[in-house]
Amino acid sequence: MDTAIRLSKWILALLLAFVAVLPRSDGFSAQARHFSSGCTSRQEIALTFDDGPNPPYTQQILDILSAYGAKATFFVVGAAADSHPELVRQEVELGTAVGSHSYGHAEELAGMGPDDFRRDLRRAEAVLEPILGQKPTLYRAPYGKASAVMLEELRRAGYVSIGWDIDSRDWDSSTTTEQIVENVLSRAHPGGIILLHDGAAGGGNPNRTATVEALPRIIEGLRERGLEPATVSEVIARSCP
Repeated sequence: MDTAIRLSKWILALLLAFVAVLPRSDGFSAQARHFSSGCTSRQEIALTFDDGPNPPYTQQILDILSAYGAKATFFVVGAAADSHPELVRQEVELGTAVGSHSYGHAEELAGMGPDDFRRDLRRAEAVLEPILGQKPTLYRAPYGKASAVMLEELRRAGYVSIGWDIDSRDWDSSTTTEQIVENVLSRAHPGGIILLHDGAAGGGNPNRTATVEALPRIIEGLRERGLEPATVSEVIARSCP
């Protein structure tokens, strides 16, 4: 009997050791899923706009998207959404996706502990949930800086973290309309996530005229390359081959 018990314990210990070294699936991960791009199985690409809503540029971007029948995703700042909820409602009505970009775009978020970050996350939710009719599920960290603490709290709150792999550099006030178009189209690929801005909560140039002027050319250029603008959710949800 003692031998059988010792053998059972040895087998259990071996199984536990084996499980410990297995790759962890998303379902057991301690951090939120993070995507900087989607799968390449379909000819889709995600246009994303950060830091708004910001009149008049957000409205101008929405008008262009509507005219082209193009989809996009807006990562909105809670404080800006609180000031201009009508623009966020228009984003929803147009069929674009809306995600959270924190409450106030504070650079120090990446250095915060879990309690402080959770307060900022919930403060943004308190603004966005009544406008959207549900809690957002997409989150983009300010400046793209997502710490392990942030990713853990995002997982607990049911968010997916979104980055980008195509930077238009429209956040730099010296970037011209021509350069924004070139920065996007020269790097465009299926499953890509494009970083653009309709606002300036991160301290960039609040004048988004160059982005607005570039957008029609970007959409046309993407379609010439066989790429259709889609929401982030659509791009990351496609099964990889």
